Amino acid sequence: MSCGERLARELKRRGQRVTPQRAVILETVAHMQRHVSAQEVFEQARLRLPGLHLATVYRALDGLQQAGLVDPFHAGPGQARFALSHEDHPHGHLICQRCGRTEDFDPGMAQGLAEEVAERHGYQVSLSHLTLRGLCSECRAVLKSTPAGG
Repeated sequence: MSCGERLARELKRRGQRVTPQRAVILETVAHMQRHVSAQEVFEQARLRLPGLHLATVYRALDGLQQAGLVDPFHAGPGQARFALSHEDHPHGHLICQRCGRTEDFDPGMAQGLAEEVAERHGYQVSLSHLTLRGLCSECRAVLKSTPAGG
């Protein structure tokens, strides 16, 4: 079974209509194998569907997100990114606030924190869309070697 057929079957299984646009957009996200913006999806998908509109990509990504087929994360204001959802491979995101570098990490590492939050505050924390911001090792090294005030 081809990748497209497998994704189309998954669309149907999740109650989504399989339109040419939706199928190509989902395949595009899957084949890019990284977190991509709607603009990047649009640029690649319109190579296969020349009449495609950016608004269609946004609507499709929203529907695919609601169906649990793509995972969104926000690198910053107006910087939504999307990746194919992998139920068997959950991952969180580390985002450098200085250079914007993004890395995946195992959100299970935060399980202890989630349990403590549940105990102290009564919240059941979902680790499926965990994003942590900070400084990557390279930016920390640059800042450490920069004289104060410079």
